[in-house]
Amino acid sequence: MSGKIIAIAVVAILIVAGAAAAIVFMGGGEKSDASGLSIVGRVNSEGSGIILNQGEYPTDYITETTIHPGLGAKYIFNEDTDTYYVFNTANWGGKVFATPGMATIQHVQLWDLATMMGLKFVSYTENMKTESDTLYYVAGVPSFAEFENKLKTAPLSGYIIWEAQYSVGIERGYPGLALTNELFNGHTCCIIGASNKYLSTEANTFEVFLSVYSKAVDKINAALADKTSEDYATLLSIATNRVSMPDSLTPQQKEDAIKKALDNVTYLYADDAKGSLVDLTDGISSLAKTLYEAGQIEKSAQDLGFKSYDAMAKKFVNDSYIKKALKGDFEPLTLKKKINVAAISGDIHQIAIWYAMDTKMFDAANLEVNVFPQSNGPGVYVLLANGEADIGFLGAPPMTIRSMNGEDIKA
Repeated sequence: MSGKIIAIAVVAILIVAGAAAAIVFMGGGEKSDASGLSIVGRVNSEGSGIILNQGEYPTDYITETTIHPGLGAKYIFNEDTDTYYVFNTANWGGKVFATPGMATIQHVQLWDLATMMGLKFVSYTENMKTESDTLYYVAGVPSFAEFENKLKTAPLSGYIIWEAQYSVGIERGYPGLALTNELFNGHTCCIIGASNKYLSTEANTFEVFLSVYSKAVDKINAALADKTSEDYATLLSIATNRVSMPDSLTPQQKEDAIKKALDNVTYLYADDAKGSLVDLTDGISSLAKTLYEAGQIEKSAQDLGFKSYDAMAKKFVNDSYIKKALKGDFEPLTLKKKINVAAISGDIHQIAIWYAMDTKMFDAANLEVNVFPQSNGPGVYVLLANGEADIGFLGAPPMTIRSMNGEDIKA
């Protein structure tokens, strides 16, 4: 887990900060089985944040300092910024926060924080009496517009959500508490999952897709490095048009939100330029073990027939396709091929898909890419599991939790 030390019992934070960071379906370059799902690439690290309701004050919840807070304090240390994030547990207790959905990486991160502070983590229902030893959540709030609507019926103090919805909240005047980049430094947010049935019949097509996708990611990173370029202007235009945002925002507010969001995301497709997913495999192993021990996953690696979580992760994560794609070790498509992709709407993490579509990169490779927008990662998983999508872009926790519980990964 890079760049982070958790002060108190946070087996949980390992989940999201390096462990939960990456999800890929099979491992070690083995051929995929004809059934089940696999993790086959990265999408990004970083890229979410916590906003507070208007009238709330960030310093009531977290104090930032470069001085060690002392014994007994509940804090997270970020090595990259040499900053301690000290949590005021008394002010978190009894509060209600929204998340985009059960099993999403943001939901797991909020659970991590509650665990670190020694608080219970409980679903809030209308008119519930809250207790000071508990942090409450309202799941299933996948956009800032829905957060504002939920404020009418729930006493929400804040909201943890992906970009660009976090930056939309900032543009709307809501206080920003912290980026997950700061609290879970270096964590992997989204991964590419795939149907093993699809991989077994269309490996070459998928490798062509990954080749185009990786080139789109490279173009995005180059554009972000030169904000005076035409490519950056193109990226802004595509993101502004493709990412769902409230109609109440002005065009300038939408563009400003997109600019902030893009700066908060690190776009990837593998652990390194050669396509290795070894770090991701290690992360999945730790993530699965921690989530099972915390009761978030019903079936252990042993229940699924594996000797260990490492063995399970090595089968679940498969880097053979991205390695071939980056080497160009595939046959160019002479006929048009179709790929069905499930992805989260309102999320800028998967912008490389839209970039490749809108700049005709997929067309040039003879690929017809159909995107099925979903409200959150669990929704993406459902389309993967039932065969409506060939591949999906989603967070590591929903992929791991749902795949293990649904026995989509077995020895």
